[in-house]
Amino acid sequence: MARIRVKYITGALREHHDRILEALQLLYKALEARDAEALHNLVKFAQGFVDACHHSVEEFILFHGAVRGGFPYEGGPIQVMVCEHGVGRFLARRMEELYLAWRSGDESAFAELLDAARLYADHIAQHIDKENGVLFPMLEANVHEVESSKTVEDVERENRHEEWLKTLEEVRRRLGA
Repeated sequence: MARIRVKYITGALREHHDRILEALQLLYKALEARDAEALHNLVKFAQGFVDACHHSVEEFILFHGAVRGGFPYEGGPIQVMVCEHGVGRFLARRMEELYLAWRSGDESAFAELLDAARLYADHIAQHIDKENGVLFPMLEANVHEVESSKTVEDVERENRHEEWLKTLEEVRRRLGA
């Protein structure tokens, strides 16, 4: 078991948040341009980076460790964040379904994809604001270290963190952003 400083974890998560917010801006640009390749990569980024990598660090290291250390789960901000992760997961799946329908020739699916992407972007941006502005400072003030069987780097490696950042850079270049 590794003992990991909470401020180290939240620092890494805030860096993730910066990349995620960048991806949301690129999602709007890709939708405006109707750039199928960029949209595909950004939907996959939502599933692979945001959910599999980022949320895993939060749920399996930070949140789990904080709860095991005595921070409340039920009825508290961690429970709210975990529930919001589920909403983001649903919206990312919905974007993928609509993207596939659109690419299969269903032009009406693009309007639905636009709506789902806006919901996703708004949801994730608000979620990040709550974590950065409320939950992380609360955890940093009350829980100094957590125990975990994995480090942040372990979870990032397992979930192809660096590859996702390269994908984001490719999308940025593709869209001229």
